[in-house]
Amino acid sequence: MDLNKKLFTSSEIELITGRLKKAEKLGLIVPLTENNQYLMCAYAGTGAITPKWSVKIYAYSKNKKGHSMICTDTEVLKCFMADDFNFTPPELKVLKIDDAGWGFPLCGVMVGVTDEIELYTDVVPVEFFQGDNFASKKYLDEYTCRGKKIIFEKFNAAPGTHRIEICSGFVNKMLRDELRLLGFHVRIIDVTGMLQDELEERFRLYVRSEICSDIYYDPKEVRKTALPQKFNEVLEFGKKHFPQKLKTGWRSIGESLS
Repeated sequence: MDLNKKLFTSSEIELITGRLKKAEKLGLIVPLTENNQYLMCAYAGTGAITPKWSVKIYAYSKNKKGHSMICTDTEVLKCFMADDFNFTPPELKVLKIDDAGWGFPLCGVMVGVTDEIELYTDVVPVEFFQGDNFASKKYLDEYTCRGKKIIFEKFNAAPGTHRIEICSGFVNKMLRDELRLLGFHVRIIDVTGMLQDELEERFRLYVRSEICSDIYYDPKEVRKTALPQKFNEVLEFGKKHFPQKLKTGWRSIGESLS
């Protein structure tokens, strides 16, 4: 069964929910509640499966002629479907991967890789978040290429020596998938600690070097209700002083310039 397709038959959903219930009994996932009349069931990971993992299955749609399913990482679901419920990670050295700048209107996006001792970073230039480059998602190829270069050249990593823990963000998906194809054990995590803190600081310094201003803000340190105002302040600053440094591929930014 293709777990990445858009629609599923009722019999396919019955099979999937059966595996999910087994995983729940084993303590690997927990049910989620959501005020949505169209939601059949939802689960999040726990224990060996990160809480960042989730799956949502929606009721049959007569218009679409099928059920919809949203899953943050179908590799976990593939294991369930194969009756594989062993999620104990191998005893290998760990590399953690995260990104910075994805939600910031100005400049590029930074990738960071650490073994909790050394941290190496690289930047996907802002040009990849503008025009045709953004529309064709070339930034994903560039981000993946730069991330793999750090992993192999700086850490000399291999599937037999290292396993990967990576942030769930969209910009990490291609890198995550390619590392799995190369044979790495990859687990999605909620990145905290040294990687998150140091990466945000390095991105702040990068932004300052690009626009000579300390205007960068860490979204995790700003109240959700205050984020729109902070975003707009930076956007207006960029429009006035550094329009060439704006991520104009984003509809909200591109439309504000037209």
